[in-house]
Amino acid sequence: MAYQLRKVERYTNWEATKAVTLNPEDFTTLSTPYTGNTEKEFMNYIQELYYEDWYEICEELEALDYMKAADGLSTLFEGEMEIYSSTTEKEEDMWVEVGEVNEEYSKYGGFNSSFNTMN
Repeated sequence: MAYQLRKVERYTNWEATKAVTLNPEDFTTLSTPYTGNTEKEFMNYIQELYYEDWYEICEELEALDYMKAADGLSTLFEGEMEIYSSTTEKEEDMWVEVGEVNEEYSKYGGFNSSFNTMN
């Protein structure tokens, strides 16, 4: 009996946007105002804006003529990401799987794995 096998590799990439400069004072009069005093508090506030409707925050900043803040926030959340570190350049996490080709398993690259050497 013949078996279908494949080699699988897993890599990790770390990506980031370009750094942006934001002034906390630009965010103090918004509908979701910044009220903190520290760098860490501001970072956490900006992170929370991501989970709110940050598009509306950008519109509010634009209405106040804080274009640099609006553009910076947009770049932070939608800016092009660049890989700055990758395990592809260092080492691989590799294993072998046995199973059968099955396009219904699209999440697994079209392969229904029965067993693998990771376990």
